Amino acid sequence: MPAHRLLRCILAAALATSVVCGREPELHERGGLPNLASRTRGEFRVAYLGGSITAAGDGWRSLTTVLLDRRFPGLTIQEIAAGLPGTGSNLGACRLSRDVLRHRPDLLFVEFAVNDSNALPEQIEQTMEGIVRQTWHANPYTDIWFVYTVSTPGLADLQAGNFPAAAQAMERIAAHYDIPSLHFGIEVARLIAARELVFKAPEAPTDKRTFSIDGVHPTAAGHRVYLAAIERALPVLLQTSKTAPHALPPPLHVDNWEGAGMRQLDEVNRHGKWLPVPLDDANLRGATKHLLPPLWRTSTPGDSIEFEFTGGIFGLLGIAAPDSGSFRVKVDDLPLLEATFFDGFVSPTFCRAREWFYPGRLPPGRHHVRVEFIEAAPDKLAIKAKAGRPVTEQAPYAQNRLTLGGVLVVASPEQ
Repeated sequence: MPAHRLLRCILAAALATSVVCGREPELHERGGLPNLASRTRGEFRVAYLGGSITAAGDGWRSLTTVLLDRRFPGLTIQEIAAGLPGTGSNLGACRLSRDVLRHRPDLLFVEFAVNDSNALPEQIEQTMEGIVRQTWHANPYTDIWFVYTVSTPGLADLQAGNFPAAAQAMERIAAHYDIPSLHFGIEVARLIAARELVFKAPEAPTDKRTFSIDGVHPTAAGHRVYLAAIERALPVLLQTSKTAPHALPPPLHVDNWEGAGMRQLDEVNRHGKWLPVPLDDANLRGATKHLLPPLWRTSTPGDSIEFEFTGGIFGLLGIAAPDSGSFRVKVDDLPLLEATFFDGFVSPTFCRAREWFYPGRLPPGRHHVRVEFIEAAPDKLAIKAKAGRPVTEQAPYAQNRLTLGGVLVVASPEQ
């Protein structure tokens, strides 16, 4: 067994913990957290970028902030909550500057393993690498820590001793940049095997052995399992850290998402009767409002936005809500595409920010894009029924509008 793995196992035993020392360890300490290890006084900003598991109000994020506050009494821990439900590392790379980097974090947790489970491994590597390179270009002293959550599709891999495909892709980026990583699911799988935890038990939501109700989102007990993994890992990372700025090696992928960003709607041309949307709007119920950019909405078919960009990838940030209609996208002289932000998760009490990306990569160069709201509506009842969430009251879904918050652009590396 390599010396660093042996050290981890010895430390785990001394702390009476359950770090797995088999084929896939719970923790890869790599370069550790040098910024955190060297700081003893002053304000220390901790950012959490991820999906709904990170956004949970009393979950691993807030518990970790409390842990750091207790562990480092000389530091004033400031939390930057940037978890956005239902979104992956592609949107994460585009909103990183607005939601995280402008707050100048000293430590950045990145959690997208569950929401990236359906993405291609190469794309995950490109987007995660973009997050890393943007962060260290902004501040090479910011520590980054990848953490991997678990849902039903990835549990079997963990029980077999392997990381799920999304986490494997993220590990390739973590290894290239010497970033520590922690897989929360290793301990979850161990506890399930020991019959100390039930992965999914909707009939027993308050049982201390219930990890989740839906196979995705941890209960309070499940979040404490995640916190315990942080507690085990932290002493190891502090011991292996070396005080120095984080170096940026040559990229693993030249087409990574280092150039990802978001333009707000007031930076593009709007045509028609677009109106600003107040945050108390009924079709924003359940949305993570503190992360929403200024929103604009139209209910008039034919209203549009137009913009130009240089690069190969672009998308839109909109709102998935009961009133979400359809839109048409025209890029240069390419065929028209129709899309909608509406999906099977939408309900009158659950609306959320949702990304849409143009499929495929455009050729290098400058592109002109027109996005138009159209009269034809998505078949909302069919979409909901297919998702296993049939509509019982149709009235909230009758209206069709388009609500946009931003244009997502990934500039080419050479641009």
